[in-house]
Amino acid sequence: MKKLILSLFIMLLFQPGLVGANPQTEPKIQVEIIIFQSLALRGWTEEYWPDLDGIISTADSRRIAGLDGYAQRLDPDQRTLLEEAGKMTTDRGYDILAHLAWQQPLRSNQLAMPVLIDPSLQLRRANVSRLLGKIRIYQERFIHADVQMELDRQIPTRIRENFANHQQIPIEWLPESWRFKIEESRRVRYGQIHYLDHPIFGVLIKIDRVAN
Repeated sequence: MKKLILSLFIMLLFQPGLVGANPQTEPKIQVEIIIFQSLALRGWTEEYWPDLDGIISTADSRRIAGLDGYAQRLDPDQRTLLEEAGKMTTDRGYDILAHLAWQQPLRSNQLAMPVLIDPSLQLRRANVSRLLGKIRIYQERFIHADVQMELDRQIPTRIRENFANHQQIPIEWLPESWRFKIEESRRVRYGQIHYLDHPIFGVLIKIDRVAN
């Protein structure tokens, strides 16, 4: 009977998600993102944009912190997407809102934690194009990135009337800003740039191994 109880205990102990990850042995990855908005105004009226209910919940997210954090922010010179960022200029219709990189453990779906992306991480325009969201990277058979990102963007003055008509809202009821959301789960590969598309804004994400 004692042997049976001991066997059951060992089986339960090693079920995925029931034990904490060992920070000394778990692999690490480098995550880099570029979040940008499109300066092309046609995206505002090419589709109907419903008023989003609520906002993305970030209560379960971890802030990017120093060496003692789940996600450890890297210095700007450690980023690898500088060439891509250099091509995303305003004259080409791009406006980069955030570009940052961090290291974090690579854990299973049960143990991986979302990383918080909020206006404090923005390079610019946090007062008129406000980001809020989270990114969770985990590995099962393959590596996956779950991205939930919201952009609360001021409606450009010159399209307010057209946007109100398109949304079938009296212009006097139209708010100052409108919220847009990207919600996508994507299988990712090391070293590849993955693009999450949206008519109003977008996300580039790249995952790299970190040598032990």
